[in-house]
Amino acid sequence: MFEDIVETVREPLIVLDSDLRVLSANRSFYNSFRVTPEATIGNLIYDLGNRQWDIPKLRTLLEDILLKNDKFEDYEVDHIFSNIGHKTMLLNARRIIHKEKGSQMVLLAIEDVTKCRTLESERKNMLSMFVHDMKNPAVTSEGFLSRLISGKAGALTEEQLNYLEIIHSELNKLSQLIADFMQFSRFDAMEYKPVSTPFNIEEEIQKNIEAEKVEAEKKKISIGLEPPDKTIPMINADADMANRVIRNLLVNAIKNTPSGGAVSIKISDKGDEILVSVKDTGVGIPEDRLPYIFDAFFRAGEAKGSGLGLSIAKTIIEGHGGRIWAESTPSGGSTFSFTLPK
Repeated sequence: MFEDIVETVREPLIVLDSDLRVLSANRSFYNSFRVTPEATIGNLIYDLGNRQWDIPKLRTLLEDILLKNDKFEDYEVDHIFSNIGHKTMLLNARRIIHKEKGSQMVLLAIEDVTKCRTLESERKNMLSMFVHDMKNPAVTSEGFLSRLISGKAGALTEEQLNYLEIIHSELNKLSQLIADFMQFSRFDAMEYKPVSTPFNIEEEIQKNIEAEKVEAEKKKISIGLEPPDKTIPMINADADMANRVIRNLLVNAIKNTPSGGAVSIKISDKGDEILVSVKDTGVGIPEDRLPYIFDAFFRAGEAKGSGLGLSIAKTIIEGHGGRIWAESTPSGGSTFSFTLPK
């Protein structure tokens, strides 16, 4: 009965005994890896395919399943097989008990995701190239617009100047979108590793507040840092990236707070880490959208922008070993918080 179930599953499956030798495999396994039952049954999994499966991490995972009744999911492996070429696979394993024999076994499922990974890589490369090619004309256009606005190409009427200022403002937004996507592409292509140096986070927050006061005053929004309960120590952090997170949260708070509202920043010493919270009196975020606001390209409500700012912030904070989250109630404002280890 058990063997019949294994055989009906469409993805490759193999069953291993307690010594990690192959007890059985389904037709999909033989077809996918172009091997025969004679070269499979009774052999150690590590010996299959000219020892292509002899992976130290896989060995540890499989042995842990037998010893600790553990499981593993979506363990990704890349191999070049002599008969089927390069494959990217997701492995999932469970320990099972044979009721009749009372012996323990391991069920190993194999999903071929080679095409998905290839398409994903090609998509990322294409988008990165597209955005990179957009950068040069945007920079060139911005340069010529600046010359026109400054009057270096001749006098302008007030109406012409107003139109050019609008174009210049929109072009700046485009440049920021391009910069966000290029930053996201770099983070997406490789694991982010911060370059940490001594960082006075309280002082940097105050600098960012001063930089955003002009925009806040335009909307008659009060903005300020609450006095901390005790002296905030220096920490080690990537200054440029940490400032990017702080600035991003302040900009979002001001953007989503109506005229006459308030944005407050609080910083606290929590022992092993520093907690920073940015609170606004804006419209809030719907409960059903809150779990997705740190996802790439997600934009809550009618928000404008790339939808990458919070995703980048999450990557930066988690790269430092910290956490970032949001709390919000509709019409009650939002609070974005993050921690950084000392």
